[in-house]
Amino acid sequence: MLTSEIVKQYGLDTGAKIVGIAAASDFASAPEGFRPSDILDGCRSVVVLGDAFPKEALSLPAPEYTAMRNAILTRMTDMAKKVAKRIKADKHQIKAISASGGKTIEGQHWGHISLKHAAELAGLGRINRNYLLTNDQYGNLLWFSAFLTDADLVPDEKAQYIVCDNCEKCVAACPSGALDDPACFGKKECAKHFKIVNKKLEIQCFMCRRVCPYRFGVSDQ
Repeated sequence: MLTSEIVKQYGLDTGAKIVGIAAASDFASAPEGFRPSDILDGCRSVVVLGDAFPKEALSLPAPEYTAMRNAILTRMTDMAKKVAKRIKADKHQIKAISASGGKTIEGQHWGHISLKHAAELAGLGRINRNYLLTNDQYGNLLWFSAFLTDADLVPDEKAQYIVCDNCEKCVAACPSGALDDPACFGKKECAKHFKIVNKKLEIQCFMCRRVCPYRFGVSDQ
């Protein structure tokens, strides 16, 4: 019988630092088309895998930061596929969710599901004022992939620790005003600092990660 403990161990075996589980029913408030049940019929559980940048990433120039980010996204997607293969062998329906895949709507890229919100629902951290998922141990340096399954797994409790005191350093540091509205992230404004260099995406700004007092976790405070 497939259990939450077995599934989490599958994720850790691939190299994930942390693994959490959310119930698919908890995504009811997600936009239509971006709910787990919209992607996998009969989905009951969402399993989120997380891995982290080294702390030195935040001091890198934009090209090196982007290269490191792209490498970890590729690795995260491979992790999800490996776990999906093992669970499929256990006779369950499953769909791996790429760390960088999704669809483009009105010129903006959207993931198949919001991995950040999935991670929060799976107990892997809290979404801060900077709209980044922040974990007590790894700070905001985490990147995620996930997989959906019809297996009825026991979900994790949501994180209860506090990781943001609304100091608004991220708001002041954001050059595009993407964080001005506390109720809505300015995705289009943020995207102005993504540029195409040699036909590849380059992230020009990551100040929201860099200036957060909790960028390296709660334990450092």
